[in-house]
Amino acid sequence: MNEPTVRVGIFYHESFSRRSYLTIGRRLADFPAALDELLEEDDRFRLYRCPEVSDDLILKVHTAELIPEVEADPL
Repeated sequence: MNEPTVRVGIFYHESFSRRSYLTIGRRLADFPAALDELLEEDDRFRLYRCPEVSDDLILKVHTAELIPEVEADPL
């Protein structure tokens, strides 16, 4: 019996590569380019670029207090 293929989604927004509360320093400065080889050679991995979304969608997974905190951060 074959084992099921595990797929991995990598969710990325350009603000992740800048200094912000989301990351320590600029540890993602070389992303997503650092993943190019992996993404080209292995179809189990997929990069999703996150667009801006509405507050209503954000509130489905986060508390209302988070929105003004993120807006105050100069991403």
